[in-house]
Amino acid sequence: MPTLSISVAASADDAQETSGTMNLTGAALNANATTQISGLRFTGVTVPPGSTISSATLELYLPSGSYDDPDVTIRGSGAADVDAFTTTTNDITNRPKTSAAVTWTASAIGTGPRTTPELKSLVEETIAVPGWASGNDMAFYIQGNNAGSLLRWGAVDGTDPAAALSITYTPPASGQAARTMHQTRLR
Repeated sequence: MPTLSISVAASADDAQETSGTMNLTGAALNANATTQISGLRFTGVTVPPGSTISSATLELYLPSGSYDDPDVTIRGSGAADVDAFTTTTNDITNRPKTSAAVTWTASAIGTGPRTTPELKSLVEETIAVPGWASGNDMAFYIQGNNAGSLLRWGAVDGTDPAAALSITYTPPASGQAARTMHQTRLR
């Protein structure tokens, strides 16, 4: 079973939206209230359509013990290929998202690298979107559930490590992949 591990790579690949206002260049990202939603975009996700996902997680680097109480909802991208974030008002809010969601609620989880709960349902839904292909870009969105959520993690423009994605998967059988490619060419 291959495991894909990639990190956020560019400034426009992680962003925070607060009450509709976008920030692409902060040193950290937050999900501290329902009005804060952060986006993480991973480019070149080489998971073929039809793969079986065994595990998927994000690793976030928490720089402060004052912001280590996540009470957030995480969703995946509801699009087959995700564009970089922009400064357009409500850019993250207006993007399609998975119907599947994962809640992460914990307290005093400490500083340093921290792993989210299992996100495989989000990845499964994303790679099932029509048009998904190996090498496309995938996003995750993390939103605070209430004012008690205190979650801050490193962004690519800061000094702490940026978010990383890990996906362990089994590619589809070669016959299944060939049939899928043949059906795609017929369309």
